[in-house]
Parts: sequence; structure tokens; C-alpha cells
Amino acid sequence: MSHPTLWPRMFFYPVGNTPAVCLTKNIPPEKSANVLLLGCGDPRNILYTLHADPPTQRPSLDVTCCDIEPAVIARNVLLLTLIYDGHESNRIWDIFYHIKIDQAAFALLISQSKKLLDASRDLDTWKSSRYSGFLQFRSRYTLSRVRHYLELYVQTESYSRAKHEQLFSPFTHEFALRRSRDDIIPDLARSAGPFLMEALQILSNHNAHYWRTGTVSRSAADITAATFVNPTFVYSESFVPSLVGDSCSLHYATYPLQSFHLASAFLAPSPPQKQLVSCARSQFRDWCSTFRVTVSSTTRGQITIRMLAGDALAFCRTLFQSRNPSSNSDRVYVSAWNAAELLLDGDISSAPTGNFDIIDTSNLPDHVGLLNVLIATVPLLAHSSTSVLYTEVALKKGPAGEKASNFEELLCTDIPTIAVLLGIAPAGSISQYSSVSQVHEIILMADSYRDRILWKRPYPADFHISGGEAVIPSFSDPVALAARLFSIYKHMFADEEIAQLMNRTRIAQDIVHYNRGTFVALLGLVKSRVLSDWEAVMDHVFQRLHADRSLILGTNYYQELCCQLYLRGVCRVEALGPQHATPVPIDRTKGLFKGWKEVPSVVCLVLVIPRQKIRLLEGEIGRNLGSPMFQCELRGRNFHNIFSCIQAVLGTASIRGSGSAGQVSITEDAAGWSGTSPLIISVFVPAFNLVFDPQSTKVYLGLHSTPATSILYVKLSPPLTFFAADVMDKVAVYITTNRPNCSPSALILPSIPAPIPSRTQVNVGLNGSSVSTMTARWEITPEELKAGLAGAKVEHQQTSPSIIRNNFVYPFPVRIARKSGWIEIDAPLRSGSSSTLADWSGTSILDEDRRPVLWNIHRVNLESLPIIEGKACLDRLTSTVQSHCSFAFSDRESALTGPINSKPVLVQVKETIALLFKMMIESNRPPAVLLSDPETGNMHILIYCNGIRMDLSSHTFVVDACVLTLTNDLMRGPLGSKVVYLVPQGMRIGGDEVEAWKHLLVAFTERCRSWSHTPTCKYAISGQVPASSSLCGCGEGIELGRASLDPQWKEIAPLMTRAAISPLFALAYLETVHQRVVDKMATFKSQKRCAACQKPELANSNLLKCSRCKEVEYCGKDCQRGHWKEHKKICKTK
Repeated sequence: MSHPTLWPRMFFYPVGNTPAVCLTKNIPPEKSANVLLLGCGDPRNILYTLHADPPTQRPSLDVTCCDIEPAVIARNVLLLTLIYDGHESNRIWDIFYHIKIDQAAFALLISQSKKLLDASRDLDTWKSSRYSGFLQFRSRYTLSRVRHYLELYVQTESYSRAKHEQLFSPFTHEFALRRSRDDIIPDLARSAGPFLMEALQILSNHNAHYWRTGTVSRSAADITAATFVNPTFVYSESFVPSLVGDSCSLHYATYPLQSFHLASAFLAPSPPQKQLVSCARSQFRDWCSTFRVTVSSTTRGQITIRMLAGDALAFCRTLFQSRNPSSNSDRVYVSAWNAAELLLDGDISSAPTGNFDIIDTSNLPDHVGLLNVLIATVPLLAHSSTSVLYTEVALKKGPAGEKASNFEELLCTDIPTIAVLLGIAPAGSISQYSSVSQVHEIILMADSYRDRILWKRPYPADFHISGGEAVIPSFSDPVALAARLFSIYKHMFADEEIAQLMNRTRIAQDIVHYNRGTFVALLGLVKSRVLSDWEAVMDHVFQRLHADRSLILGTNYYQELCCQLYLRGVCRVEALGPQHATPVPIDRTKGLFKGWKEVPSVVCLVLVIPRQKIRLLEGEIGRNLGSPMFQCELRGRNFHNIFSCIQAVLGTASIRGSGSAGQVSITEDAAGWSGTSPLIISVFVPAFNLVFDPQSTKVYLGLHSTPATSILYVKLSPPLTFFAADVMDKVAVYITTNRPNCSPSALILPSIPAPIPSRTQVNVGLNGSSVSTMTARWEITPEELKAGLAGAKVEHQQTSPSIIRNNFVYPFPVRIARKSGWIEIDAPLRSGSSSTLADWSGTSILDEDRRPVLWNIHRVNLESLPIIEGKACLDRLTSTVQSHCSFAFSDRESALTGPINSKPVLVQVKETIALLFKMMIESNRPPAVLLSDPETGNMHILIYCNGIRMDLSSHTFVVDACVLTLTNDLMRGPLGSKVVYLVPQGMRIGGDEVEAWKHLLVAFTERCRSWSHTPTCKYAISGQVPASSSLCGCGEGIELGRASLDPQWKEIAPLMTRAAISPLFALAYLETVHQRVVDKMATFKSQKRCAACQKPELANSNLLKCSRCKEVEYCGKDCQRGHWKEHKKICKTK
């Protein structure tokens, strides 16, 4: 696998720890969507998507869910079928979110589990069940694991009350170990969005209540009635008693309210602490209702959900290979600690295997590495202007005055390089803004924050409309490309670099996410995407590998790198001989390969390690190691090679057959870590490594060195190795041609082909550190066109940030060869912080069917967003909304001075939007405003305000508006004087900002439309957006909201189009934002505070420690006495 095998210390995440998001908010409403959810967790995003974006126009939604934890899949199946069966939502809530439940909820859980067991005896039985119309399984393995957990749930029916209390005690113990009941937990406030400061203390207190009682209810009667431990929180593959002692595997930050949008509770007039639980329950009820209606619709197939239990990276690899099935397909396991082969033998007929319109990877980048996620998902993403990839990443803020974040460090290179090599880029890096607010995230954490990043194919679709072909990046300089690839290689393995080893803090905090298999997977993807002299590229990569001395383990891992290159067919590997022939003669009459008919260059080594050899890891020491990487080592007199692309499992091994026909079978221990079976490791190694000097060659199992593993140095010899065996040991070592338990296949994959050259090629120019220029060359092939080219004048027009009609990026020099028949354009890349009028041309584009597509302004359903209304509410939230709009600016933008028209266009637009919100949040606001230029007297845009709404899932506000572009013809007619009469107030815009607003209006109206574009749409006819009059006219007068009810506007309303106007936020992963506020927040959080009233410690009044535990502090005796009832439950004498 392309991710190292780590010591398996995993928490159980039964419910989501981030607010639900709408998965379809960045694709058109008419488009059917194939969705892939990796690390899916609970189904909150599916439920919310159906509610926020009702599939009234969308023909179908097909969602494939993958999670490595089968217990998560089992819980999801239980939840979705309970909703479908029409059970009461409060009862379903209790079953899905409460650790302790009452008799009625427990009885329903047991009866539903029994019903599902009857319906899931096998795949055929399931297909004939009432649930198969919307719920499918992608593999037989998944179905079997779901049944396993359903059986465990049913077993608890016979448990006594004492047994249930015994099951609950580890939960309270876990919480007491990890958190003081008085802690403020910043992560919990994420669900409150702009109201996070008000929510911090409230949610932290309620979280403590949840862990103490097992329920979110404050009702004494509900707490007393909840006497049954919910088995769906107890059982999981993450539950490893010998690893975690008396504590449970449930993640200590589990809290149901994190999954919901709690900002709406702060819009209500009553105190928010009284509204939070009812707010979440109400949202859950609405989501359940929408789901039930959707799946019960007579139009079956409108929503299909497919489940798979397995590793996300392994699933992606299997999906990719299933698109081109052959006997040479690589065999993949379900996960790194599993002996089962990942087979897609479930719903085969209609299940998508690629060309996904939406791929959501949750927070997988934190667990497996961002580069791994991109390598695995990009080949599965549809080549379309509407396809999107989401990654959720924990980003560290850069040092003051340096990089804004470590985003490019996680990429192992810069954004332009990734865009060229992989064909995908963060959408915001091109537009320089996002319509989704991360303000609360950035303020919440002083040193790091979570960012949900939208990725898209970087070429817009108007390229296709103009008759263009897919652009293939070309590298004419193989040395430069090799240098960039080697730079990525060094970033991937920075933990092996001598300079980085001095930085002990950084290494101690980082999990190793990459092995040599990852780098080879990257090379394979690059080879399939770009044109270059690949053999020359790899020759220069090898030269750099041989010359490098900065990675202290580079030479030790070299043989594994060669193995992976060989196995994946990336290039010819000299170390393994010409045309994959073994370079070292192998005697097949004796030794390891005695009796083999043929010895391949690479073989599979299977190592059996007695369980007692790793007991050290299962005790107290193992709990302090974090997640170190396992590795296998081959050592001889003259060599020491390390291999980390290993597979592990607990079980027993046996071999059938002999010689090259031998095959190892593993019977997995169902008891897992609670059992006594040995640990079995399998790894591919070069055959010649085993025949140099087999009598002195040993194979070792050990750990990759990190600062955390230093505690094992004195306990293990050789250092960090648990087990060693002679390669000739027939009990501990097996040598075969294939992995255990995998169906036989050809060992190596076919050579990865290069892309087919197109008529339009873009040669990429590289400087020492990044992409510097791109040169587009268009070959003119028909002779009559060549003849007509003589004397032609070269013209160009930029149509989007990355597309020019027969040109590239402005400004640039243009060369034309009239006789030989080609046009060539040299284009430098735009700097990251620049903003020009051309950037706005990519706000909306046309897809292959000439329909508008939003680049990275997300869609909203205005009628479903809560509106801020009433004088009291408006007055109370005025400062919140105005502050929120001010956070749209980066620190660089905020520091700009001088006249407004001297600032970049993006800054001008942001200031106009902020002013619009300031006017419209006032309780005595005008009904409408004009955007006009007082210097010329031109009136450009009319904006009528229906109100300000809260975009809950994007943590921002929107002006629900109706807009009208004021053309000269309209203003000269009778409606012109009416507009002037009705709208006495205006805001100044002029110059390039006017054109920017015309582009933005297309996006602001497109994002909230409930109507469809007509055959006479001006966008489709003209082939461009915006049309000459800015808007296409298809949405005029349709569902305008309050504007259509205002009698004064009855003549103008039929010409207006509804729009959703929101702030455009700076991107924190590109430049620093809100640093002053962040610094204040850091100071606030670092201050000592009274555990009862939260007042900070002042210079002239020290806090007093609890005399018993010496940990919790108070500002005085009154606070200590009032808090004692709560504190005494965890207070321990020191």
C-alpha cells in the first residue's frame, strides 16, 4: 500500500465532529451526480444534502460510502433503515447519538437489528429486501462485517442492568482521564460559526454533561430512564482492551451537537443555551423527513447509497483497476491490518467505478497524508468543468512574516507544480477568494485551523465550447522535470533528512504518511498525464538518488523503491536487470529457490512473529508511542535494506504447494489483539537480496525511528527491532510469488502508457523551485488553413483566469509562424496575490452544454436559510454581521491605503459588499440601493433587499436580493424615472469594478436559482458569460421573494432576478488573515481562569487552587463553594 503500516491505535468515531455540509453545492442542480465519500463517517452529509439541495431537478444521486471502521457502516445502515421505516425521529436520535438510552429506544434498536439480520443473510436476500432500492453493499465482506456488529447488538438484549453499568464505566473513566470537567474545548464551538465566542463555555459545559450522563437531555426524568448502554457505541474494531487498558475506544471529543448548525440557536430571542439541543434535534428531524420522502418516492433510484468497509486508499486503487480489469491487476487488501482481499463483488451491475462528479475525503489527509489522497482520487474524478474534490486539512499557521500556512508543505511542493503534474488545483488559488467562511476556524485556534478546500480541474469548460482539445502538459527539459520530482521526493521523506532530525519537536508531532510506494504511485500518475522523454526523466531521477547524501536512509530504502517501480510498471529498473530479468544468477537446485521453475525479480517474503515478541507494544510503553511505522529489514554482511510497504495481520499461516507454485494462506484471528495468534508480515523484496549470502542474511521486524520511539532503544536489540529470523528459517519465513490470501495474478503491472499527444500542447517551463512559464503551441494541420494564415494578424482575448482564445495568460509575447503553420504563445504565471479584471471572467463559465457553471462560489437554497428579521434581532446582530464582513479581507488587503479606485479590483468589490451589508442590517434599512458612478452619472445595478439570511453550513451571511442591470435603454424609458424615484440611496462603483460586478451578478444569481435555463438563454446563444446585458434573462420575475409582494415594485419586479450576495473571503492557506484578532484570542486562551465564573487571573489577584486536587483554580471562596457539586465528582486528593 502507498501508506505505511502504523501501530494500530485508532479511536472510534461513531458520530461526526464537524457540522454537516452540502455535498452538491458546487455542481449545477440539473446534473446527476456520482459521489464518492472516503472516510465517510456518519451519514449527516447525505441527509443534509438532500434537505439543503432537494433533488427536484437532479435526475439521480448515487453515493458510495467508504470507511475503514465496519462499525461505522453498521451504525449507518441501522440509522438509514430506521428513518425509512418511519420511526419517530426523537427515538432514532437517542439510538444514534446517546451513549445511554431508555427501555423503548433499546427495544427498538434490538428489534431493528434482528430485522436487518433477517434481511441480510446474503447479498441475494438483501437485494430482495425493502431496503435494497436505496441501500446497497459494494462487497460481500462489508455485508458480513455489518452482520457481525448487528449480532453483537442483539446479544446485549440478555445483559443485566449491572452489566450495562459495567459497560458504561469506561466512558466516564476515559473522559476524566483526558479532560477536566471545567475545560473549555474550542473545537466544540466550530458548529456555532460566527457565534463561536458566545458558544465556547456553553458547549463545553454541555459536553461534560453528555459524557457524565450519556445523553444530551437535561431532563432529570430522561437521565434517570436512560439505564441501557447503547451497544453501537461499545463495539468496534477500534476497541482494543489490551491497548487502551480500562478506557474505551470512543474518541474523547465525541459530542453529538458538533454535527449540526448551531448558529441558528443564536438568532432566536431566547438564551441560546436553552435552544441548542432543540435546535439540533429540529434539524435532525427535518433531515430525516426529507430523506424518508426522497427514498419513498415512486421514482426509485433517485438516491442510491452504497456501503463499503475498507481502507480508502485501497478502495481507490481497486476502483481504478476495476475500470480496466485484467489478470495483471494488482491485488489489494481491505486494510493494512486485514488478511482479506478487497473484492468489489457486491452490487456490480450499476455501481460507478470512476468518473465521480464529487469526491469528498473528509479529514483523511490528516490520517494518511494530503499527497496520498490526491494521488488516489484524481484518477477517479470526472474530467468535467463541474467535477469537484473536497479535502479537509488541519493547517498550521506559518511564522509571522513568512508563509501563511504549511499547506504547500503538506503538498510536498507548490500549488502550480501540483496543478501541472496532477491536473487539479484548489479553486480558490485561481480566484483568490472563497464564498465559504473560515473566520471562526482561524480565530478558534491560535496555531492551527481546519480548512475545507475545494479542488477542480484547472481548465474551464469554455475551452471545450470553443472547439479546443484537452491540453496535455509537456516538459521539453527532462532534467528540470526530474529536479522537481526529486524535490517532491525529498519533501516526502523530510523526516529522514539530517537537518530535520535536529528539529525534534516537528518530527515528534508528525506521523509518517509516505513510503517509497507513495512516490512511485506519484510517478505513475505523472507519467500518465504529461509528455516528456520519460526514460531520460527517470535516468536523471536515479542520478540524483545515487548522488544524494542528505536522506540518511535513502540508500537503505533504494531496493524498495526499485521493487515498487518494477511492480507498478513505471519504468525499467537497472537494479533488477534488463527487461525484468534477475541480475544475479540464482541456483534453483538448492537454497531458498530449490525446485522453482522460474524465479521472478521480485518475490513476497512472509514473516511470522510470535506474539510474545511484540507484547512490549501492547503495554504501557505502546500507549506512549503514538503511531510509529512498522518496517521490515534485510541485513547481510554487506547490505542493509529496509522495506515499509508491508501488510500485517494477526492470525496463523500455512502454505500449500511448493516452489514457485507455493501460496501462503492466513486464517485471521477473530479475537484480534485480545487473542494470542502471531503477527504475520508480508512484503515484496528483490529476489537477489535473498541469495547474496543466505546463510548470514537475516530478516527483522522493527519500527521506523522517531523521537517517540527513543524509549525503546534500551529495551530492544538491535535497536527498534522486535524479531529476527534467518531467511532460511522454514518456520518463520516463507517465500512466494504472491501475497497471502490473494488470488494469483501476474506479479507486475503493464507499463504505464504516456498520454496521447493532442494538437494543442503546453510546454511547461520550470525554474529552480516552481513552474515559471507555460508555452501553448497550436498546430494548424489542414493545408487550406495554413495558406490562409499567411499575412494573418494575431489577435487575442482573455476569457478566464487560465483560458485565452488562442492565447494563455496576459501579458505575454506572441510568436506566429505563417509558413510552417503554428501559433505559439509564451505565458508567465500570475503571482499569487495579484488581482486583475481578467480574474473575474472565471467567476462563472459555460459547460460543455453551454450552461453556466460556478467556479468556486457555492450554491444556496435561499428559502431554507434562516432570515434575520425583527428590530430586536437586527439590532442585536448588527455588530456581528459587520465584523463578519470585515473579516473577508486579508491582512495585506486591510493594510492598503489611498483612494478606493487605486486599490485592486477584488478589494473594491469586498468593500462594496461590506457596505451593502452595513446598510441592509440596519432595522431602518432602505428597500433597495443603486450601484452607480457619480463621476459619470451612470447607474449600473439595482439591488433590492429581501433580507439578510444565515448560510449555516458555510458559516456566513447572505443578502437575499433581487438584482437588475440598468441598461441605457431601460433608464431612458418610463421605468428609469421609477427606479430613480424608488431608490434615493446609492453606492459608488466605477472603472473595472463595474465589469467585475457584471461577472459577479451571473454567479450570485446562478447560485440560488430555482429555475432552469431556457433554449433561448443569452449565455447559450452568445457562448459567453456574462451576456451583453450581464444576465441571461431566464430567471426574470421568478420566485423573487418579498420583492414580488411589494406593490411599489410591481412594474420593476418582472425584470429582476433573485440573487444571493455574500462576502468573498481571503484564503488563509495563501496569505495571513486576522492575525491581530488571532493574537488576542491566543492571549485570552492562555490566561488562567476561574473554573466557575471564567474570570481571568489579574495581576493583583491570584487564583486559589483547590486544596484537595491542587489542579482546579478559583477566584474566591464563593465560586469554589458554588462549583463543588460538579467538581467533587472528579476531584482527587494529591
